[in-house]
Amino acid sequence: MIKKIGILLIGFVALNGAAQKNYASVNNQLSAGVNAKGFLFDSLNHAGLKTVNYILSNGAGIWLSAKDSLGELRVSGHDVLNFQHDFWPGPLQLKTAIPSDSSAWNHVYPISATQINFHRAHYRDDQYQASTEILNWPGSLGAPYAQILAPFVDAKVNDQIYTPSTGDFPYINCSQMIYSIANDNAGLHNLSNSKALGVEIHTSLYTFNAADSFLKSSVLVRYVVHNRSARNYKNFRLSAITSFQIGDFDNEFLGTDIPNQTLFAINDTSEATFKNKLVSMGCMAINQKISSTMYFNDDNNLLNGRPSIPTHFYNLMQGKWKNGKSLGFGGTGTDGNGKAKYVYPYTSDDSNGNIMWNEYGNIPGKRIGLLNSDSVELKAGTAKVYDFVYFLVEEKFNNIEQIGSFCLNIKKGLSERKVLKVTPEIVVNQTKINLFPNPLTAGGKLFIDLNTDLPMFARIIDINGKEISNYNLQGSENCIILPDNLVVGLYFIEFKTLNTIERQILNIN
Repeated sequence: MIKKIGILLIGFVALNGAAQKNYASVNNQLSAGVNAKGFLFDSLNHAGLKTVNYILSNGAGIWLSAKDSLGELRVSGHDVLNFQHDFWPGPLQLKTAIPSDSSAWNHVYPISATQINFHRAHYRDDQYQASTEILNWPGSLGAPYAQILAPFVDAKVNDQIYTPSTGDFPYINCSQMIYSIANDNAGLHNLSNSKALGVEIHTSLYTFNAADSFLKSSVLVRYVVHNRSARNYKNFRLSAITSFQIGDFDNEFLGTDIPNQTLFAINDTSEATFKNKLVSMGCMAINQKISSTMYFNDDNNLLNGRPSIPTHFYNLMQGKWKNGKSLGFGGTGTDGNGKAKYVYPYTSDDSNGNIMWNEYGNIPGKRIGLLNSDSVELKAGTAKVYDFVYFLVEEKFNNIEQIGSFCLNIKKGLSERKVLKVTPEIVVNQTKINLFPNPLTAGGKLFIDLNTDLPMFARIIDINGKEISNYNLQGSENCIILPDNLVVGLYFIEFKTLNTIERQILNIN
């Protein structure tokens, strides 16, 4: 007897919402969280991004901008200062971009590899009770919203409906993850004072086990931006915005590691809390090209103070001051000569157009940093993926080159784990499975050559559609033993991985 644990359809949030929270944290060497609006390190009611000893950031998120076909500027953003965000919980309808009920979706969805593995091992057991996290995973929804909202393994049935009772489970490739679904269309934009873009944002916050020396000091954030409007945006931009707070509130220098596409803050090393260590926190863009880095101050300065209208946001996202003046080379960038593209401490680099900050020309302060991605096209009904890594470097020698070395090791660790592969929640993966030998004899060993490490379900069926045998495979398994009672003839072998299916002809001779 299999314990029935329910099918998650349109009403699943309302049914299970009482047990859910609108903010959750993952913990390793860093403690980091995300709320139901996709806002990171929310320090309004929580601890922000922190270690055991100190806080590193009290808020981070994204800004979005684009011009529509009429040339009207549209902007959405997270507010790292006053928490008046232009985003609300929940998805948008596919054809109309009408928002869902924000109060019903005011939740985040934490999950761990441990919970998933337990569910996979025991979902068939009599009296099994799936955890709240497994049940509430927002894998599928359906019309008028997107069918699949969060990546999951659609085991055996392959109907694109998340059903834990038949063995479906959330798909993650890290130790812990928190998922959030938000949109920019459910209310007035009191931060940017702009019209909405009509986008749906899926935010994933990943953490990794302590065996990875560099990854344990990092968290990966993936934003998937779905354009649910009917508008095509030819110059869509996304910027990662971070409020740095390493120890004391007003003593950071900002800098850019251009080859590693990283904006970082370094602490004033005289602060006693850090015992003369060079402590730095960075935000690194992984899969999109950056065009500039920028900052603004928490004041009303007409040049480099807080933005308040759409053009302010748009200019800052292009590496300009909010009034459109270019970032200058030298000093704080407000009064330097020429044009610069990146903020940079201690040294100059004319080839990349950086402003030069040093101990003689600048003092540390409270600055809000922007890591600006390049302009891309975002057509109606399509999505773009943006990956960022937030990390901590804590060393006893005063050399900012260590930040670049740390970035390289993070990227190596993510690559080895194949974390940066886009899952079928975002695009349809083609597994490109090759079989050999084919033809072969009954009872023989069939080798499978594929380009995915995802869990896979395979079955052999005859030409009438009758199932002969089935197999549960992991990415590391590359062969199956065929039944020895197969008669000579043609069969189909069917592979299912996450939400995709592929069928090939198998020839028994």
